[in-house]
Amino acid sequence: MVSISKTQIDRLGDRLRKGPAVKDDLIFLDSYRRSFREAYEMVVYAIRDQLKLEPSGRPAKSTNSIIEKLNRESIRLTQIQDIAGCRIVVTESTEQERVVGCLWNSFQGLL
Repeated sequence: MVSISKTQIDRLGDRLRKGPAVKDDLIFLDSYRRSFREAYEMVVYAIRDQLKLEPSGRPAKSTNSIIEKLNRESIRLTQIQDIAGCRIVVTESTEQERVVGCLWNSFQGLL
């Protein structure tokens, strides 16, 4: 994806909220949501490799879900935090604390 500013992304969100969505905006949104895939794959790999756990989740929220969220909530497109995400399910709080600590150690340099 070509470098795009937050302002351009938020303007896209404004246009999508006002609707109806035009083809170029849908292509732009699709490109934006797919830009999260690399980070998603890096996180999933780290979870599998370091924690030996199998996360569930999705590499990218659908374009329809993003547009619905923009219409439902008073939020800018760049503020949507669940475009990509994964979940780890553990059975005990001590295991949860261990997993959180491992994730923190793995990714703190990226924060």
